[in-house]
Amino acid sequence: MFEKRHLRELGVYVAVLVLGTWLLIRLDAYEAFHEWSRTQESWELDELALALPAVLVCLVLFSLNRVRELRARARLLEESRRELAEAHEDLHTLNRSREAFLTTACHELKSPLIGIVNAFELLQLTDDETDRRELVELAGLAARKLGLLVDSVLQFSRQESLAPALTVFSPAELLASVRDVSQLQARSRGLVLRAELDEGTPPRVRGSESVLRLVGLNLVGNAVRYTDAGGVEVKLGWEDGPDRRLVLTVTDTGRGIRAEDLKHIFEPYVRAQGGNDGLGLGLSIVKRSVERCDGTISVDSEPGRGSRFTVSVPAEAVPEDGDPET
Repeated sequence: MFEKRHLRELGVYVAVLVLGTWLLIRLDAYEAFHEWSRTQESWELDELALALPAVLVCLVLFSLNRVRELRARARLLEESRRELAEAHEDLHTLNRSREAFLTTACHELKSPLIGIVNAFELLQLTDDETDRRELVELAGLAARKLGLLVDSVLQFSRQESLAPALTVFSPAELLASVRDVSQLQARSRGLVLRAELDEGTPPRVRGSESVLRLVGLNLVGNAVRYTDAGGVEVKLGWEDGPDRRLVLTVTDTGRGIRAEDLKHIFEPYVRAQGGNDGLGLGLSIVKRSVERCDGTISVDSEPGRGSRFTVSVPAEAVPEDGDPET
């Protein structure tokens, strides 16, 4: 079926052919040819010869239009091919990431399960109270690790359906809770964990306390996990102005992150270079949580010199009477 543009183009060709022939006849542009054609017996030959220039013009226009269409289609095909190649590469990367995640998840979930089973098997073989207590503690530690791994997966899957709740809370108490929960993990690795509340931070604010707590625990946990010596520092401050925000900064003296890994560090199932535990969901949970409450997160890192994560989330200072400042 002809498209409208094809019909319009055909009309142009017919108009060029008719008008061109008519003009050539009216202007008598080819006097020499007319003199010659008068000696011929066929007037049809004269008419045909006069129509040839207009026919040639139509052919040229037709060719130019076809070349232009072919070039446009070639560009579209090239763009489509490039987009398909990019989509295929993204899909291939996602499949590789999921396969790696499944392998890692099986390994990570299997380890604490084996620890629990072994602890209870040994528990049946000994009557010594000290040994039995130690075995129960080991089983408890393995069970808690298993619970944390399962909780990471559940948190990641719930990110799209849960809206962050706004509550009134104390930044100082929030910072202290993140420090206290992470202190034991830091001490077990021989690290110093420091927490600092910047001057000028309001005593009470309204904001996403649960999000900030989750983000703080994840970032501090990652910092401790990837730091072999030195320490971790977590700061909580206040950014005043038209756009008031709480700013959380976690700095470590760990391994750092390579430049080529930085652009993928917040993607699901991706673990930092050298990481050998966890499911690779921590930073993706952090990024999704921060973005859902209109916050931002950035990272500055260099291999061998540690990393610094900075999180900024909206908040309102709450005065003593309980109403947010305006």
